Amino acid sequence: MCKCEYSGSAPGIEGENLVVRSIPKLSAREAAALAPPGARVYLAGCCGEPGAILDAVSAEPDLWRGVELLGAYIPGVNRRDLSAIGHETVARSIFAAEGLRPGQSAGTVAIWPAHYTELYRHLAEPGRVDVAYFQVPPPRADGTVGFGVAADFSPAPVQAGARLVGQINPDMPDVVDGPRVPVERFSAFVDAAAPLITYDSGRRDPVIDAIGVRIAGLIREGDTIQLGLGKMQQAVLDALIDHRDLGFHSGMISDPILPLIDRGVFSKGITTGVALGSSVLYERARALPQLRFRPVGETHAIGHLSRIERFISINSVIEVDLLGQANAEFLGGRQVSGLGGMVDFVRGARASSGGRSWLALPASAEGGRRSRIVPALPTGVAAGVSRTDVDCVVTEHGVADLRRASVAERAERLIAIAAPQFRDQLADDWHAMQRTGGMAS
Repeated sequence: MCKCEYSGSAPGIEGENLVVRSIPKLSAREAAALAPPGARVYLAGCCGEPGAILDAVSAEPDLWRGVELLGAYIPGVNRRDLSAIGHETVARSIFAAEGLRPGQSAGTVAIWPAHYTELYRHLAEPGRVDVAYFQVPPPRADGTVGFGVAADFSPAPVQAGARLVGQINPDMPDVVDGPRVPVERFSAFVDAAAPLITYDSGRRDPVIDAIGVRIAGLIREGDTIQLGLGKMQQAVLDALIDHRDLGFHSGMISDPILPLIDRGVFSKGITTGVALGSSVLYERARALPQLRFRPVGETHAIGHLSRIERFISINSVIEVDLLGQANAEFLGGRQVSGLGGMVDFVRGARASSGGRSWLALPASAEGGRRSRIVPALPTGVAAGVSRTDVDCVVTEHGVADLRRASVAERAERLIAIAAPQFRDQLADDWHAMQRTGGMAS
């Protein structure tokens, strides 16, 4: 079993020493063939996706027969149809991504409702993964190789003793501070230069910006914040530009964090598992000493999060009902995402001294025709964040603090931050639910 080491020094001189040269360099096809029929194969997501190896299997599906693919494939980022990879393969993921939808219908994709920490523990168990494939930067002259800007899950199968195959891509940044693995742990390397996957959250609207400003106004000097990926992250970060003495501890960072780094906002440091954004972000990630890349076993572990004083978790959800429970996965009756690490962070913030958890969402959708504060979650929609885990809910109309609030107080506070045109109806619906359901107040 191999333990990943951490490096806090500069990358140094890249090159191949004698140990590196002793590891076979294979073609992508030859590397893919290292997974025997029926193998359990870990595929890295985000920028760790081993594209050349997946291309080889797509061109020759018989390379992978009856293989089970494991990983976390991010909606809107990892777009491949893994259900079409290999012959009689099954892809298992904790996210329902667009590229996986054909396989869901065909029964070749299995969506596993699990938190990041649960998936990490699963991958870290000896024997769970036979072969692990991920994209890496070129090895250093000291005989180690890092995970670049995708250090989230890949250290787990490494520590579990899986067979390792690294797709070496010079475009993958060799970051200053991140986990590293001795090259002798690898069975093979594949040379394959290619641009990294990029991500852009798209244009924001004024409502998202207003929520971002509201949240930024609640953040205190000395707080350490966590943000999910997407428009809300960008809006909050833009609104924090004049803050000081903050820390950042999250699963992902993207381009909007760069101006804050330049302004010295995050003087307490930045810890992340993944960088996901533009080529500018990746190039800067090579040399930024403020960035610490760590695996999910550290970034999301409640034992670690509870030791961060004033840890503030900020995440977006799709809708919240009057009991205070939140839907973060289903839209129009269809699962479109997964919980990822949200609940890990929500619970970590609640366990932190002075910590808080905020769930953010616009008060309405469809041009103001539909409330996102609802009487009850629709039938068939899972409560991703339970009512007992929710601290505060934020919309453009205010903040509903649900900590230590009774059932009736929760409903009253949530109705107060709903879109004004829906408040009377929500109040009527709540009273009807009390009469017919005998709900405690």
